[in-house]
Amino acid sequence: MILSFLIILFTAPLQFIYCIKWVVAYVAIRFNKRFRYRRFDLYDVGVRNDPHKLGFLVPEEEKKFESPFPDSHLLEAVDEVFFIGVNSKSECLLVRVGRMYDQMADAWVYLKLANGKSYSLTETVGYQESSDGNSRIFSCGKLLMHYLLPMRRWRIVYCGMLKEVSENKQNEESVFVKFVFLWKASSQVYDCTLNSNPKGFASALAKAEWKHTFRPPVDQLADATNIYAQTGIMDGTVSINDGEDYEMYLFGEKVRNLSKASDVTECKCVTILGSTPTIGQNFHISNMSVKNSFEK
Repeated sequence: MILSFLIILFTAPLQFIYCIKWVVAYVAIRFNKRFRYRRFDLYDVGVRNDPHKLGFLVPEEEKKFESPFPDSHLLEAVDEVFFIGVNSKSECLLVRVGRMYDQMADAWVYLKLANGKSYSLTETVGYQESSDGNSRIFSCGKLLMHYLLPMRRWRIVYCGMLKEVSENKQNEESVFVKFVFLWKASSQVYDCTLNSNPKGFASALAKAEWKHTFRPPVDQLADATNIYAQTGIMDGTVSINDGEDYEMYLFGEKVRNLSKASDVTECKCVTILGSTPTIGQNFHISNMSVKNSFEK
């Protein structure tokens, strides 16, 4: 009983400080969300004579965010897009292109088939291919991705060498791989900076150390979570060493990351993506932390 009393006595001031920080952070987040530009609030079925808001025409804002940003953006922020898909056969595909300055880019390719073999890039840094005036293309070496219809359909193509690893991870060799996938959205856009739970982020900010008293790092939080995502399906074909085309059908997600580069380097994130087939809903759970900003 005495031990419990001592624990309460010593932790009470910490709990009080946490509560004060939580209230300050919550109010700051609410004000930030109220005055921040709602970038994906683009549709309104109640309006008349506006084909963009009614969804008949694609808004220019969607084209802007789905296209590569200008090089000036790369000086301080990230410009990347990645797709991940899985199915019940334990097959999966992960592709990513992160643009860098001077026409350089960083790519990830990871492909796993039902036979247990996996394929990945041996070199992840390469040049971006010339878009020839097509500002929709994200590329790095032999990997190309571009939208066919922003926020709705993307095409993913790879044609080149990948490292093949056997199921027991004892045999490795370089093989020629070709795959083409079409990604189709199955959800609306989830904007992390807009739709995130303010109470949860207030708790995360309250747990972190603040550089300035009564000034929570809300702006840094917004910069670090400048991400939007959509769930969707990927279907396409894979060919190994010019063999027969193997069809794949995957469930997954597209993520567009435009976060500030200095915040991303200190960011840790674990994500769980799933679906409930009985009611047709998808869920996305993330655990994220940024040094000196917030911890969850």
